[in-house]
Amino acid sequence: MYKKDLVSIIIPFHNAERYVGKCIECLKAQEYKDVEAIFVDDGSDDRTSEIISKCSDSRIKLISLEKSGVSTARNVGIQYATGEYITFWDIDDMPHPDFISTFVDDIHKYNVDTVVSNYEDVFVGNKHVKITLPWENQVIGEKEISDVLIPRMIYPMKGEKDIRGLVWRTFTYTKILVQNNLSFDPDISMAEDLLFTIELYKLSKKIYIESRSLYDYIRNGTSSMNSRTDNVIEKQVLFHQRFSAELKRLGIYEKNQKRYAANKLNMYSVCISGCVRNGNVQADALKNLKKLRRMLLDDDVNILQSDAPMKIKVANYLLLLRMYRLLIMIYALKEKRRISKYN
Repeated sequence: MYKKDLVSIIIPFHNAERYVGKCIECLKAQEYKDVEAIFVDDGSDDRTSEIISKCSDSRIKLISLEKSGVSTARNVGIQYATGEYITFWDIDDMPHPDFISTFVDDIHKYNVDTVVSNYEDVFVGNKHVKITLPWENQVIGEKEISDVLIPRMIYPMKGEKDIRGLVWRTFTYTKILVQNNLSFDPDISMAEDLLFTIELYKLSKKIYIESRSLYDYIRNGTSSMNSRTDNVIEKQVLFHQRFSAELKRLGIYEKNQKRYAANKLNMYSVCISGCVRNGNVQADALKNLKKLRRMLLDDDVNILQSDAPMKIKVANYLLLLRMYRLLIMIYALKEKRRISKYN
């Protein structure tokens, strides 16, 4: 039995002593006080857990795991949740003081299963960019969820607004997750939010779109793309295997097949970027681009018939045509622009 009106906040972390103090401040600043904050330590070897354990706030729970990944950490948090409602934070971000209170008000007032909000990207120099959904303070039902929300999450077509599947912009009933055995896939370590939120939104009969920005997503210039290129390619391939399987299981693959194909071509473009970004010397980049080309040749994605943007089609064609050095030059310039965005 879940505790009525209690909100469970799941906060996974790994070596986050730089951020944990600010996260606890955000928790204490919440206008809505009936919460439990479940911090899940994913195998840290720094002082994060020590700092949390010294906090006198009785609403804080601390769970320690061996290093298992963010998906497993979140799943364990769900198992320990006792609140009627559930949401997720990343420890290095900044939820606004009205984050919980707004969600609780919305879910009661509009009698919905789930609430999804706008948020702000925050770049170095405290530059804020508001990221909005294509609805304003509106309830959407099953048809709009199925025909508009989820398809755009899979991949936005020309002229459509991108919708990112992010758990920390999402608020729902804990029982929806538990009764439907909804969890994060522990085998994937990129875009795990996307698979989770697509299934959650598919299970929701009504969703309220909250137009206020309730969360600051701190963009620090790091990402999974900064790991070894071989690992990045393998992770992307595994993700797409699980992604297509999940869409088929939910019965939404066929009508979204073109969107999925565009998403997959975008994946190759992302991997090209990773090859260039992480190649210590040009020879490394060349080796990984050749590996990527072999994968693209073996794939069943039709570049010509795809609805992917032209720049993504061009990148994939250049890869097929073995224009490796041109790709390295193009993506090296893109990387310089990316770095300048964070500085």
